[in-house]
Amino acid sequence: MLTNRNNFKFFFQEYFEPVFQFARKYTEDEDIARDIAQDAFIRLYERRADFDAMEKAKSFVYITARNLCLDHLKHRKIEHQYAQIIKTEEEEAEEQFYLEEVTYQETLRILRAAIDQLPPQTREVILVSLDGKNNNEIAETLGISVNSVKTLKKNAYKSLREILGKHYLLILLLLFENYS
Repeated sequence: MLTNRNNFKFFFQEYFEPVFQFARKYTEDEDIARDIAQDAFIRLYERRADFDAMEKAKSFVYITARNLCLDHLKHRKIEHQYAQIIKTEEEEAEEQFYLEEVTYQETLRILRAAIDQLPPQTREVILVSLDGKNNNEIAETLGISVNSVKTLKKNAYKSLREILGKHYLLILLLLFENYS
């Protein structure tokens, strides 16, 4: 019956719009519904020799469209769930970054406040040291001897331990963690 080209054309013209509207109800998207309807008719065309009655062909095309819609909806649901997982992971990473950055910045604030309490030359030695310079470079930059740098650093660390008290080790750990 549908093997005749004119019969299939008639069937397509008669049922494409209803099948499309049927798919649109499922998907709520005209483009996807049109693709599904076309796909259902392609599948019908590929198996057109199997149908000896219009009712069987009509049932086939509707069932195929329904199955394609359900597959589409399942796929969309999986995509949505995956997007939610990714979003949750990104939110958790953002939250972790935020907490680490706030902790790091607060640690630096406390450390800077403690360094500001040091005598001027001692403070300069520590600030230049925090820029990553070694004792020779600090001595050259500040125009003092290497032994003076060592002595000033030793005194600075002792003073900072007293100023920072119980926070001293925590600050060191947080700073080393961020520099590694």
